[in-house]
Amino acid sequence: MRFVLTVLLLLSVVASAAEHVPWELTGARERIEMHRMGECSLKLLLPDGSPVPAGTLIQLDQVRHAFNFGGSLCQTYALHKRECYAAYKERFANLFNYATIGFYWSMHERRPNSWALRPSTEAVMDWAGKQGMTLRGHPLMWHNMAPWWIADTERDVKELDRDILKHVRMLVDTYPQVDQWDLHNETPGVRHYEPAHGVRRWVESCGGPGAVTRRLVNAARGVRPDSFLAVNHYSHSDPRYHEQIRYCLKNEVAFDAIGIQSHMHKKDDVWTEQQMWRMLERYAQYGKPIQLSEVTVVSCEPFADWRELQAFEKRIDGAMKARKMRPSKSSSPEWERYQAAYVRDFYTLAFSHPGVDAIIWWSVSDQDAWRGMPGGLLDKAGNPKPAYRVLDKLINHEWRTRTRGAASAQGRVSLKGFYGSYEAKVKLEGRTFAGSFNLARGATGELDVVLMKEEGTH
Repeated sequence: MRFVLTVLLLLSVVASAAEHVPWELTGARERIEMHRMGECSLKLLLPDGSPVPAGTLIQLDQVRHAFNFGGSLCQTYALHKRECYAAYKERFANLFNYATIGFYWSMHERRPNSWALRPSTEAVMDWAGKQGMTLRGHPLMWHNMAPWWIADTERDVKELDRDILKHVRMLVDTYPQVDQWDLHNETPGVRHYEPAHGVRRWVESCGGPGAVTRRLVNAARGVRPDSFLAVNHYSHSDPRYHEQIRYCLKNEVAFDAIGIQSHMHKKDDVWTEQQMWRMLERYAQYGKPIQLSEVTVVSCEPFADWRELQAFEKRIDGAMKARKMRPSKSSSPEWERYQAAYVRDFYTLAFSHPGVDAIIWWSVSDQDAWRGMPGGLLDKAGNPKPAYRVLDKLINHEWRTRTRGAASAQGRVSLKGFYGSYEAKVKLEGRTFAGSFNLARGATGELDVVLMKEEGTH
């Protein structure tokens, strides 16, 4: 009997540990309506310029969000040969209009002057572009993935500077289809490297993260003046990140957005509602769009602390060097329910904050997920987890506008909906006419929507 009670007690502890206490989200619904929705008046015109007759039934469907709901495709180098890959892409496209593409320098250039984007990366970038997704290049520079001749401990920093800026210009010039770029990813973190490391010496010779940002921005804009460029860091509480941002603002460095990572692999990395809101409010004061650039919420018990996580990562590194199967943690039904509940609150709070313009999920699949932890929205077989279904409900239903109505005089109709791209459809005398328009923040006046007859209708 005592054994049974002990087992039941342990099970109750596990269950409670995997339970997410719902956030209060006070005012979130009202903020979403205030900041993510707008109103407009439409005038629907037939191909000959005449207005749609009064009383005509009208169908208005949002086809794309203005807000950037994103996911990372950096993981696909390990997925593209797996059976689940086609389903992975289909489910990715169902949720996301924004895709992060991996341009890790050392992965695509093993020797100097031999840059060649991996075919799998090139293919998935082309695919995402054809889906109409906004493309984010990750990153222009990152010390963690610097090739050996840039990480070199003895090369002159002038040579390093020349090669790094040349690389930046090459990327921006070669891939004009990439809409946004991370600059030097996690620049403040380079201080943790040995003093002789090439990138650390280069950053320090330039004057630190802020000055490096200025050099990279100038190099990118020298090739493409309209580049959208973001700073990005793994720790929102790192004072050096704030120093980097303040330097850029003070010196009029023309960067466009602030990226904030939120990988919740450890218990103390899991944000509370209060922590998240305070963080967003603090960064909003800088007056730049906030991008939650790398989001991970795991469906297993998070590691207790950094020491435990490091020990696990060493096991992964050892397995990779020995060419053995990498260790990983398993997802469980209890933690999948936790992940789904947390994701709903996290996305709702983020979407409700007017300073946020992007949320980017990191490892979309549990297969080959970063750090070997089940941080995916899909399981290893490519099937949707509860968190995926939560996001599908939010992004494609609760936060998407579909409305039906009738035209008034002169083909006019009013719309209140989420910002984004829309399609208008009407049927007249057995023929279907369709046209597109955009509901944008701050738009005023009446929108004329010219409807064209769809092919195959009579």
